[in-house]
Amino acid sequence: MIPIELPEKYYLEYFEHLLDYVQDKYAPIVSQQEKQFIKKFSLLPEDARCLFVRLTNRRGCYFRIGKLAYGEIQDVRQTLALLLKKKFFTSLSSKLIPHAAQWLNIFTKAELLGFIKLHQPDLKPQASRLKKEEAVQLMLTQVNLIALLDHLQQTDPVIKVNYEAEVEMLKFLYFGNIHGDMTQFVIRDIGYIKTESLDPKKLQALFRTRKEAEDKFLMSKIYQEFKDRRDQLQQPADEIYDWFQAQKITHASLCALAQPQFEKLCLRLGKLLEQSNFPKFALDVYQQTEAAPSRERQVRILHKLGLTQEALELCQQIQNAPLNAEEQYFAHDFCDIIRKKRKLKSTTHYLKNSTSIALPEEVRASVELGVLDYFRQQGHEGVFSENYLWRGFFGLIFWDIIFDQDSEAMHNPLQTAPSDFHTPQFLKKRRQLIEQRLLVLSYPERFYNIIRHHFETKMGMSNPLVGWHETLLPLVEECYRRLKPPQIKSILLEMAKNLKENTRGFPDLFIWNEDSYSFIEVKSPNDHLSAQQLYWLHFFEKQKIAAKVVRVQWQS
Repeated sequence: MIPIELPEKYYLEYFEHLLDYVQDKYAPIVSQQEKQFIKKFSLLPEDARCLFVRLTNRRGCYFRIGKLAYGEIQDVRQTLALLLKKKFFTSLSSKLIPHAAQWLNIFTKAELLGFIKLHQPDLKPQASRLKKEEAVQLMLTQVNLIALLDHLQQTDPVIKVNYEAEVEMLKFLYFGNIHGDMTQFVIRDIGYIKTESLDPKKLQALFRTRKEAEDKFLMSKIYQEFKDRRDQLQQPADEIYDWFQAQKITHASLCALAQPQFEKLCLRLGKLLEQSNFPKFALDVYQQTEAAPSRERQVRILHKLGLTQEALELCQQIQNAPLNAEEQYFAHDFCDIIRKKRKLKSTTHYLKNSTSIALPEEVRASVELGVLDYFRQQGHEGVFSENYLWRGFFGLIFWDIIFDQDSEAMHNPLQTAPSDFHTPQFLKKRRQLIEQRLLVLSYPERFYNIIRHHFETKMGMSNPLVGWHETLLPLVEECYRRLKPPQIKSILLEMAKNLKENTRGFPDLFIWNEDSYSFIEVKSPNDHLSAQQLYWLHFFEKQKIAAKVVRVQWQS
């Protein structure tokens, strides 16, 4: 690749594009404070806008003036003075002592130890053995921070970037999540990722109301705080449960766009509470959502607590309306096992009744390839395709439909998938287009023209289902030649119903010879069959698609 050089002030161009986009798409829901920020920012000289954007793009909001140096900004000190005057920055003062943990963290451990030696020399021997985080905590409790502020003003001034909340919300409106940042523009423009070309005029706002934006923003922040408490602070599970309860947020109180994040939080917290042996707390959290696997976990906890009838009643509810394959087979199995009708799970029973072959232990590290070689020796051709084949098939035949801007699911030019991709709305909005496209399966020339056109013109472009490789197109075409149009249609429609769940679990191998073909799920002696794999094996069987499980036994 030829290196791509970005314009000198590329970051300003990106930020101003973001502001223009938000003003265009979100004018009715942008707050008064955000509008005031945009107006004040637009009146700044170019270098001042550049310096502000430079610092807002960096981690944190506290910076040491002596460390600021940007070649494209003519006079950083003069520009800084203007931004301080216009209140885009604030000098470190006693008002910011409540946030001392943040601004102390911008110094190195050695510098922190120097401050301790200067202001509390008696603590020096003890402090030298501390980690940086511990040194910060020591300073918060043992060092006179007012005196430290005076010292820093004379020797190493610190500033704080203002308008944090406004900038964060404006970025959130653009990206639709709290993790989107300006580096995504850079990654695109230097060629590391190719995205679908979208008509800017057809891009639609993700949020229709301020409540939608604020609900999703709030839930994103709460979920991030949960992860920080769990992973960084390693807070006990019961304390995190108390924190969760204090949020006083319910599924019903949130708009539809924010509910998936709430459900994800409940599932992660419930799992943590289970693992930490707080089953009743876990049950309470799981009961706040029906998202899978919440109901399965509730059944298991109820049974563990001796509430067998309640467990069976919930199992029956799941059987009547399973959300995915895991729920479907779990409910069926668990009810029978509790009632002692049988001992084996559906997946175990299916696996035990499958074909077995003997292979040398040398293939243990790549058992699928070992089985593939076994069938090649019998005159078959084949590939280790797993989910790659069917995901690629779906992505190529429906490419333009996936990214159809009339579906109102494309919101900014950096998107690599429609916002409704993993929701029931994906099929609901596109059903007519999908069913029309599936008609080409009965017309080989039209089918080949479509998938070859998409393969050639979209090569390397980001699509959540397509893994680009030279083998993809011939593999899809071979599959098309082997299966009947109604069979392929049934699989693609089943995938479209639930692209989150039904794009996984496909058999490992696709093999064929002159007269036949088969999809093969490979299982080594200690491997298990998943519910999603069994789901597709049963589905293929109903559609009379050749598929089977092959169990491997090691040759003695």
